[in-house]
Amino acid sequence: MKKKQIIYQQFYKTSSTIDRGTLSQLRNIVHRVDVQGPDRVIDSYRAHAAFLNDCLDAFIVGACMHHLGIEDVGAEPKRKKVLFEALPSVDKRKFLEDIASEIQHKYINLQNDVHTLEPRSQDLDLQELQIKEMFNSTEQKYLCTNCNKAYKMRGHLKNHLIKEHSWQDLRQDLQKDQSKTIDHIALYRAYFMKCALLLRDTQDAYSMGDGDRLAENAKFQMLLSGIGNHTKYQLWLFRFLANCHCLLSPKDAYEYKWNITTNLKGGTGHNIPNDNLVEILVHRLKVKLQAQGANVTYASARKAAMSLQVQDEIKENMMAQCEMKPKGTSRTATSMRTDINLITNELVAENVFDYIPGRQFENFKNFTDLFAKVKIMELHKWITKQKERLSYETI
Repeated sequence: MKKKQIIYQQFYKTSSTIDRGTLSQLRNIVHRVDVQGPDRVIDSYRAHAAFLNDCLDAFIVGACMHHLGIEDVGAEPKRKKVLFEALPSVDKRKFLEDIASEIQHKYINLQNDVHTLEPRSQDLDLQELQIKEMFNSTEQKYLCTNCNKAYKMRGHLKNHLIKEHSWQDLRQDLQKDQSKTIDHIALYRAYFMKCALLLRDTQDAYSMGDGDRLAENAKFQMLLSGIGNHTKYQLWLFRFLANCHCLLSPKDAYEYKWNITTNLKGGTGHNIPNDNLVEILVHRLKVKLQAQGANVTYASARKAAMSLQVQDEIKENMMAQCEMKPKGTSRTATSMRTDINLITNELVAENVFDYIPGRQFENFKNFTDLFAKVKIMELHKWITKQKERLSYETI
């Protein structure tokens, strides 16, 4: 739950103004008075999550309408017309997948900064390995392999290699083009859709217990956690990936990746993350300890903690034998079609799905994609440090 709260807070940090087409203006259109921004995400979590999901649905509908040339939600497309009902199931699926792929490339993946991280990181790893091999353990100095000059500091050796031996300087991040050829409103739209889709896919992967998808999404979540200075989550995600790919044996890694969710009541799509299970058990343990009052001791607390799951199994077995249905609360599913249509119409009216170079929001000057803020040198330095920690912490 806390991971999702962090992502929601990152979204609402960009919605504190009333530029047309931003989250704050869309919130006013549909009168979501309980959505108050990043400071109220924890207090009104469900309201913020519901609004964010409705906005994502509206952005997807608007992008599809713009791509297919649909003027109204109920109108026929002007482009890519096909007798959809007459197609076989395989062709229907391929047709929808092709449209989804085109929308992704046209409206979401406007900047490919993430794809440059891996080759640049590999180049940095290669340089670090070469410098490490130049270290002379006898003299406790770095010796240049070209001219045998000795340096005590690694940084001095790097500067020497760059100036004297034409090493490529990888310490500077790529300069971001902020020219008038960029549509910063389109980047805002692409950033929102990219991160909101990542969040939705991660939630679905947890509910389905899909370890492969969770491992893939963890790479992007680690970058977002680092940009947002959420160090603990960045460290947890890094170690999760390290366990899956490096530290554990193939058998243990497979079990670890596919056992990070729990299904309490059975059924497809009812899994929850293990950390949510821990929160549930801690809450129930606190209730038991409060019931003991002044009689609580370490021994009684330990006994209560060890018997929680056993008591649940006994209770469920007795209810099954007595054919009793478990008591629970269910929320009525509400239809947000009207709000989604309002948001979609507003986005279309403001030409949010067009690409018009030079546009930008008044209060978000030169807006850039969040992934474009990744500083490769700092990221590489942090990952190298975590590798060194793991080398002696996992012995």
